Amino acid sequence: MSLVQGTFSIKCDNNSCGKQHNFPAEKANFDFEGSDERQMGPENSYSWNNNFNCDCGDEIEFEYGIWEYPVGVFNHDNVEIDGGTEIQRYDYDFHEEPEREDI
Repeated sequence: MSLVQGTFSIKCDNNSCGKQHNFPAEKANFDFEGSDERQMGPENSYSWNNNFNCDCGDEIEFEYGIWEYPVGVFNHDNVEIDGGTEIQRYDYDFHEEPEREDI
């Protein structure tokens, strides 16, 4: 089950490059990070950490976090990028219970 839809896009920060890198939802690799019990049930967190080299040779690294609270509802997200600039984030879909290998 995928938590995301659409495309996440980053632009290389190298002024002479500026290449756009797209990550379609089917390429996303979010891991279940954990759950904290709150008033309306668990708040689940997921993250995807990735680093890669742009065509210009510069390294781009990002950490993309998503929180679900209550279960089945998008709560918030956070994206941190080093070496690139965010162009577009994913849309979120929590209609199905995610598969959790860690539970």
